[in-house]
Amino acid sequence: MAEKPATRTACSQRAIAAGIGAALARSASVEGAVSEVDRLEAAVSECREAIREAHAATKDLRAAVREAKQELRDLANDEVAGQIRQEVSQQLEELGDRTGEAITAATQKVITEFDRFGESLLGKETYWQTASGRRSAARPDTDVVPEILPDEENG
Repeated sequence: MAEKPATRTACSQRAIAAGIGAALARSASVEGAVSEVDRLEAAVSECREAIREAHAATKDLRAAVREAKQELRDLANDEVAGQIRQEVSQQLEELGDRTGEAITAATQKVITEFDRFGESLLGKETYWQTASGRRSAARPDTDVVPEILPDEENG
């Protein structure tokens, strides 16, 4: 790449020199004019070659810029995906913690209710009248077998 501007400058200098030489050649003989025309054609040919090389270098640079932009997009996508994964993992962990706490609280509440119900069956608490947040209801008749009086037994 560093050679291109130097080639272009050299090409320009040759073309100027050739132009000056062409002006001098007009006054010189036909032989000198023909050699100056040959030199000018050679300078034009060199300039065209330098232009071709510059176009090729420009094309290569544009391709390199496209590749760099694509790599940048890929890296950005990878970075965003990583941050999303990290955020999702963190939120899932928090959700798991909160769900665990809710399950523990609900389990404890169920255990407490069963304990109170068990105590009421043992006669230690009046469960049916103090059930948590429910309307108090009449205690159901738990005696499935009616009491048999001693005189009915014999008879």
